[in-house]
Amino acid sequence: VVAFVPSASVSRSRISLPSSDVTSILPKLSSACFSTSPIDAPAESSSASSTNLPELGPNGLYSIQTADQHKALMEAYPNKLLVIKVFAPWCKACKAVATKFIGISKDEKYDDLPIIWAEMTVSGNKDYIKGLGVLALPSMMFYAGSEGLIENFPCGPSKIPILKRKLLQFVNTYVDPETRELRISVQPSDIITEDEPCIERKVTVNADDPTNLTIAGITVSKDAIENLRSTPFFKDLDEETFAKTMGKAKLKTWDEGDVIMREGKKGRSFYHILTGSVEVLVKTAGDPLSRPSNYLGTVINRLAENDYFGERALITGERRAATVRVAEKTRCFAFDKDDIPESSILSGKGTATAERLEEVNDKYGVELSNLNLAQVRKQLEDSKLGSQIRGSVNSPGLIEGVDTPEKELATIEQTPSFKASEVAIFNLLQRFRMIKHAARCFDYIIQTRPSWSEGSRRRRSMLVKRLTDSQRQEFEDVFKLIDESNDDVISLLELKRVMDSIGEAKDDKELETLVTTGHTSVDGSQIMTHEDFLGIMAETEFYHLFNDTFASLDIHNSGFVKAEKLDRVLCGMRDLISDDRKSIIDGDDKDMMIDYEQFSRMLLGGSLSSADTEAGEEAAMV
Repeated sequence: VVAFVPSASVSRSRISLPSSDVTSILPKLSSACFSTSPIDAPAESSSASSTNLPELGPNGLYSIQTADQHKALMEAYPNKLLVIKVFAPWCKACKAVATKFIGISKDEKYDDLPIIWAEMTVSGNKDYIKGLGVLALPSMMFYAGSEGLIENFPCGPSKIPILKRKLLQFVNTYVDPETRELRISVQPSDIITEDEPCIERKVTVNADDPTNLTIAGITVSKDAIENLRSTPFFKDLDEETFAKTMGKAKLKTWDEGDVIMREGKKGRSFYHILTGSVEVLVKTAGDPLSRPSNYLGTVINRLAENDYFGERALITGERRAATVRVAEKTRCFAFDKDDIPESSILSGKGTATAERLEEVNDKYGVELSNLNLAQVRKQLEDSKLGSQIRGSVNSPGLIEGVDTPEKELATIEQTPSFKASEVAIFNLLQRFRMIKHAARCFDYIIQTRPSWSEGSRRRRSMLVKRLTDSQRQEFEDVFKLIDESNDDVISLLELKRVMDSIGEAKDDKELETLVTTGHTSVDGSQIMTHEDFLGIMAETEFYHLFNDTFASLDIHNSGFVKAEKLDRVLCGMRDLISDDRKSIIDGDDKDMMIDYEQFSRMLLGGSLSSADTEAGEEAAMV
């Protein structure tokens, strides 16, 4: 159990104590934290904020019904920790967590601490809650007074032990053990750096037996060595080369809460977990609140023994796409890029084969291999049809052509003919439709801020190859329609003209965003190449295909769908999802509600947001 350390000089001090010692460190008071005692009296605020405060229910939780109530609650308690459960009234997993959450809030060890407990419904707040970065329901959000959002993670019934552990760590970090008041505990060094391991040991190779590895005199088990050898990046190394590589490796140990990798930073190391577990966090876009600089993002996955991470930054040269934080004390084999043999793609000194790139990209959901749009559309439609239940909300009656013989189509007796003026009108409508198609793509660019790195361009080129001939030809026609100068690039002026023509005028800043692809013309102005245009059009098409399909399952129009339903619809396409993102729908809690818009981006390998900048440099997305 993580408990307080009475120290004024060390801001993040932690010690481990038996659970029986907690009550001596956190003395009990007669009043619960959710009562109307002075500790929970709202700070003085404007009358508007006081009016918008949510109601304090008999269960001791503030019931947040609107975005204004959420903001008012935070303004009313700038010197308190705020723990919020986000839920959907119809969600089974949310109902199962509800009683457990109330039980935790009534735990006597939190009685005299500055904690406010609340719950927020997704009903009527879909866009606001998704904007906060909530990816699944139920989720937990921890706010540390004026510092803002600190933790945001999905929490189904099976994750309650994780919630309890995180809550203790949260209190230990942000509450002074002597005064029992909120403190600002994160130093600037914690904001900009990754944590150093608490222990680092060298791996020793036996000269007489290269397969015999020891660390501080302790022999590494054969199973651990075999697990390392089986990774895609070491399995092709001969025994001598592998032994030399292991001789340069380090076994590093991190404590719970340490950050091994930070999103947006350059990567030089590859890690293989020997013991323990870590969390993968990604920052999401659209948070209407000011996030603290030490906010790491939303938890999207957990990696454990024999999993590995950090490889893609070494292969592509791109910055880290996610943050990796230690969930419980973890030991990893760490390999520096310069110590990896050139025969391994992790060295960054060779060009990856198509097969190797596909293998790596599959893990991060970057490529859609051996798949074309028609196949995806047919499989999704077949999956939806096959998963329908007769008499359900989605299918209240018999389905014609499935439950009954399909009706014969009426024979067309005469082929209609059109006048020249009617043909002109149809051509005009066709032109308008193509421009609207392009506008949808441009809206997607503004919304997602896609990366234009070489890795992202390779991914999109694969998508273009998987389009049908008719789809590709349509995208070619749209490009020619916009490219009035016929120079095989789209300029800022050409983009402005076409958007104005359909009444969707964009300001200069939005237009610059659309063509900020890294390519410039001879005069230095931004342009979009033919290749980039086709690639982003293909990505947009696939994104809307997935998103629209998942939306058809959202009978509450909440923006969230059961993980079980997403799994059922995907069926045979599960191999498209990367190992990093599988846990979002593969957890033990199949009743969890998933933000399917973000999930659609994950299927395409896109980041949940444009990565934050560090030191003025833009962090590339993976």
